[in-house]
Amino acid sequence: MVAATELNLDVRGLPPCEPMERILAGSDRLAPGQRLRALVSREPLPLFPLLGQRGFDWRVVALAEGRCELLIWRAADLQAAAGDE
Repeated sequence: MVAATELNLDVRGLPPCEPMERILAGSDRLAPGQRLRALVSREPLPLFPLLGQRGFDWRVVALAEGRCELLIWRAADLQAAAGDE
């Protein structure tokens, strides 16, 4: 299986609502086989129901100092879900 391509987004330090808006906009631009890798200041709990409603799956990877890396892909996209595993 070919590795998924990624769109990268760093929203750390942005004022409230802007990280969520940028992540949603980025996820809407995903092409088949792509996933979004977003660096966030903290786990964006309010974002998860919105992603689910829009047909996305995600995985959160905890980083140092409470920061997180969020991987997002279209739920039916097995190539993007597999990523580089």
